[in-house]
Formats: sequence, structure tokens, C-alpha cells
Amino acid sequence: MAEGGLPIWTLEARDSVMLEVVSSLFNLSPEQMRREIKAMHETTVAAIAAKGIEYGELGNALTPQRTRRERAFLFDTARIEAGAYGYAVAEVILPLLPPDLSCSIRHGDLVLEPHLQDRGVELLNTEANLIRRVDLVDTNQIYCVYLNNLTARMVTDITDGLSDYDPFVGYVEASTSSSMKDWLSTTLVNAYLKHRRAMLNGHEDDAPNTVNYNLPGWPVEDNGYQCLSNQDMYFHLFLGYKIERRVVPGAEGDTDFSLTAISGNPLPLADFDIEVDSAKAEYLRQHHPGGLERAGLLALSNDELAAAVKAKVSDSYIYKLRYLDEHDTSLFDLMVELESRDEEGSARKTRLLASLAYEPSRRVLRLVTLF
Repeated sequence: MAEGGLPIWTLEARDSVMLEVVSSLFNLSPEQMRREIKAMHETTVAAIAAKGIEYGELGNALTPQRTRRERAFLFDTARIEAGAYGYAVAEVILPLLPPDLSCSIRHGDLVLEPHLQDRGVELLNTEANLIRRVDLVDTNQIYCVYLNNLTARMVTDITDGLSDYDPFVGYVEASTSSSMKDWLSTTLVNAYLKHRRAMLNGHEDDAPNTVNYNLPGWPVEDNGYQCLSNQDMYFHLFLGYKIERRVVPGAEGDTDFSLTAISGNPLPLADFDIEVDSAKAEYLRQHHPGGLERAGLLALSNDELAAAVKAKVSDSYIYKLRYLDEHDTSLFDLMVELESRDEEGSARKTRLLASLAYEPSRRVLRLVTLF
């Protein structure tokens, strides 16, 4: 757990320079920065608790889920007469969300620079599932709503519910990695964190956390939701879902600050060895054989299993950050995605949840669980 008993489900330093600026401006050491992150997290937890939202219940909406789905729904704004096309889409999509669902909602236009437009069109044609013809002038014409933590039934019901809405032109299955998912991760922004019948969003930092504003402007109250908000600097850091993407060389700051939050000693994970204890490996093979077999890992030796995990450490981001004070142990989770072949020879992707103990003194990541 993070100090104070709760994990930090996610820490967003990928698309924000706030932590970098604070660290640089005040010349803070990693240990001092760890205390700053801890204090900001505690402020966030207390602020939403005062509004009836328990941070500990938000894990499924803020972290990738191995058995849940993520889908991006695509809308052609040229088919929407209203100027506020996001509002028009929200009027259609909000009634389709299960009331008890907790999920993150990201949205935005599929923005690309002019010289990348051909590549964007190619991705839409090859990696999106288009159900209507689109007379595309610019990828910015496509507005996207991204939802996570969906069951297969929810995915079907939402997609079917949108099928008669003419601006709905298709979707992207974003449960596993793809170039299209990488693009979505760079262009979409936080709209709301939906927790059952509450919709939480970020408001201006100069307004206190005691107020509630609806900055994205969706008709959430009209659809039976309570609209709550938190100062955006805290909402962005701790309450926004990060769409998984590969770590770009030179942009490792997000991982560094995540490690700082649980250890005060961030080191490049690429320099770490993966340690798989023999007893731990045998336990995983006996108690979690299904996922290992689907991923083609069941028959691997301990060293081969460690090598397979290490190869994927830099392909994702780390989350569920916690420090167990009683054991002086820092831990984090990551999603390991592996490609294998089924009996017919077709490629398939298997996602496994890995928990790793971070031991910088030995430069070791000790495998705790993998399933």
C-alpha cells in the first residue's frame, strides 16, 4: 500500500509536466519528491471522500483490467448538426452506460499534423471497425469517446445502442495494444471518472475542492448522475485513466515519478533483472496455469519465464503503486501482453497481470504473482 494504507492506483506524469516542474523549481531530492507526491495523494483522497467517493473503490476504473474490455467509439462530426457535437454524442451515449458501472471516460478529436494525415487514414481503415462510410476530409473530423472496465455484454449493448445513431461510424477494440491505441493515448483527454451514479471531473485549480463544477459540460444531471469535481491538478495526477502505450525512449519520466512515489529511489527498469523464485514459479504453474498456458509460458524454465517478463517491462506503464511499511517493500503492477498462436496457427494476444517487488538496492524486480 502507499503510506496511509491505500495504493496509488495510477500516477499521471506522462502527459503532465507538473511533477517535473515542482521537482526542478524547488530542486527536490527523490525522497523529498516522494513526500510531495504522498501529500498530494492524501489531499486527493480526502477531497473526494468529503464528497462521498471512496478512493479505494476506484481501482477498476483507474487501472487496466485483465478480464475487462476497452473500446473507443467513433463519431463523424460532419453528420452532427449541433455545434457542440460532444454534447450531442453524450446525450446518446450516457443513457447506454450501466448505472452501477465504474469506468473512466476519455474523449477528443483524432488530431494529427498534416504530414501524418495519410497514416491516420490508414489506421482508421485497417485498425478501426467502420460500420458506415465516412467522407473524411481530415482525421480531426472524427470525435472519439473511450470507455474502459467494460464487460463483453456492456460492449455489445453500448455498440448496439449506438447503431441507429447516424453519426456513429465505428469503433476501435482497444483492449490490447495496437498503433491505433497508441494514437488514442496521445490525443484523448479526461472527461469524467464515472463511479456508479457519480460523475467526477476536474475543475479550475483556483477554485476550492468544496465546489462542484461540470467543466466537460455533458448532460450528466439530466441522466440521473451527481456531478462532482476536484481541482484539476489533483484530478489529472490521480483520477485520470492512462491508456496503455509503449514507453517512448526519452519519455521515461512517468515511470520515474511512479517509482519515486513508492521508494524515493527511481532507477531505470531496463537495468533490472527479473527474479523468479523456484517456489513462486511452481506455485504459479499449479494455481494459475490457464493464463500461462495461453501465453505459451507454462513450459518455460524459471530463467525463460523471467526473460519473458523482462522483455515486456518497458512495453507498458506501472500502476497500483504501494509501499508495505511493515515489510519495507515497494510493489507495483503491470500488464504483460504476449502474442502466441492458437491450435489453428492464428495469432492471439494474451494479457497477464504481473505484480513485482521493486528492490533498487539489488537492481532486481522480484516476481510476486503472474496470472
